[in-house]
Amino acid sequence: MRKSWMKTAAVFLSMAMMLGGCADPTETETKAQTETQAQTEAKAQTEAATEGESKEEGTKTESTGTKTVTMAMTSAWDTLIPFNTTSASSDAVIELIFDKLIVVKADGSFGPRLAKEWSIDDETHTKVTFVLDENAKWHDGTPVTADDVVFTAEVMANPDINVVRRSKIAPFTGMIDGKRDESQEFGVKKIDDHTVEFTMIKATPLDYMLDIMFRDFYVIPKHLLKDVSAEDMLTCDFWKAPVGSGPCIYEDEIAGERISFKANKDYHLQTPDFDRLVVKVVASSNLLSGLMNGEIDLVAGGGTILSNNDWEMAGQQENLVTESVPSLSYTYMSVNTKRFPQEVRQAINMAINRDALVNNLMRGEGISAPGPLAPNHPYFNEELLPIPYDPETAKQMVADSGFDISKTYQLNITAGSELVQKAAPMLQQDLAKIGLNIEIVSTDFATLLSNARKGEYDFCIISSGGSPDPGESVMNVTPGHINNFSQNEDPSLGEKGAEGLAAFTYEKRKPYYDEYQMMLREQSPFVFLYLKNDLVAYNKRLSNIHFEDFSLLSRSVWEWKVED
Repeated sequence: MRKSWMKTAAVFLSMAMMLGGCADPTETETKAQTETQAQTEAKAQTEAATEGESKEEGTKTESTGTKTVTMAMTSAWDTLIPFNTTSASSDAVIELIFDKLIVVKADGSFGPRLAKEWSIDDETHTKVTFVLDENAKWHDGTPVTADDVVFTAEVMANPDINVVRRSKIAPFTGMIDGKRDESQEFGVKKIDDHTVEFTMIKATPLDYMLDIMFRDFYVIPKHLLKDVSAEDMLTCDFWKAPVGSGPCIYEDEIAGERISFKANKDYHLQTPDFDRLVVKVVASSNLLSGLMNGEIDLVAGGGTILSNNDWEMAGQQENLVTESVPSLSYTYMSVNTKRFPQEVRQAINMAINRDALVNNLMRGEGISAPGPLAPNHPYFNEELLPIPYDPETAKQMVADSGFDISKTYQLNITAGSELVQKAAPMLQQDLAKIGLNIEIVSTDFATLLSNARKGEYDFCIISSGGSPDPGESVMNVTPGHINNFSQNEDPSLGEKGAEGLAAFTYEKRKPYYDEYQMMLREQSPFVFLYLKNDLVAYNKRLSNIHFEDFSLLSRSVWEWKVED
């Protein structure tokens, strides 16, 4: 079998370039009530290393020379269980503790984490092989092996463990309708102590697998969790003080407020250039003041960015560096397709003044979204431009459809997003012009997401991290998928995306995704709004921070440089 092996430093896509004693895992505590011996040892190492340090957050301790970096985000993590969340805020802390196999970068390249090499069988395009870094260790000193990778996949596949990221392993053999079929051989197999083979049900391009399936496939320790029952897996005490293999070692937390880490000085890729990393939950309105007075060293990017006013003021501060970072992430208004017929959805799409959102709210620091792909994306369909904006025609379309405009419909938004809070009234006004009465309802993101998945809403605003791969959005319009927020029942979009997935070169894939983008516009399950630049700021004592990768769950904190 012919294989094409790729060293991670040279991997590029063909293209250039958004979920024992037991307790509620969301009610995390500063110390576990019961611990395994390995967890106790790991925590003892942390306590010894931090003995005598000042615990005051947001400052470095001059007396001991400890380098402490404080990162702020506006939404709290909902769990530390890596396969049971789709929250970017949770991923921001989870990826510090646990390793993934690879790093996905915005420029289309990949970097190593647990895996140092990978390949795909280029005859059948069904077998992906990863070679693990033999120097990788869990925080308790136990080596990371292929057994851990297989165990992680088995936990995610277990039908008795209900996890939201099961879709990440659904493409592999031995899975039926997203759950493990014990009558078949499982498609995640150990070859040797440091080699794992994933066998897919269907031929799939390698770049899609790396971008979509392995971007947030976090590996968990078999030796610490193998004796936990399926019933207890999501509530066991391990998740109160988890032991990972990532660049940071869990210290403690105050749920919903802050979480502290010790740097993993034995991290196999590179020793982090800090001693402690603190992640704090900070209101959007307080980000700038925290940066200016030194209580915050950087913002977390992605969903945590500065407002335009604050960003401009941050640029005037001598202690700060500011960057406007183009992002793959996009924001859209999901429309409940069971409540709004296609012709009304098309009218809604035509009624939104996206340029006003970009120019008035973002001051040009972003672009209007013609779809899930930016116009500079190599797979973008140029026929989507210009984006239609014709409120008069849209109003007539609604009238001709006979749609009930006597009701009041709800637009659900996330309470913590300043930009969305400002955008919602503008959308309300645009929809009023075509006869739709809209009530704006603010809620926390977890509630919004839950209601969207159950179809208990009219409209809601959601952001996606995007991807270098053009198929990122397909799952969100595929019937039966957990993220089919629009409740779309038409299989044609998912089928067209599957056709693109079955092609293996840019030239062969692009026609399928060109058609998919046009179909997405025609069916309008989503009204794409804007792609906003991430307005970020950080203290000048930090450098080598690649904010463009943050939305792809790749902060690569081990590469950060920190001055004393």
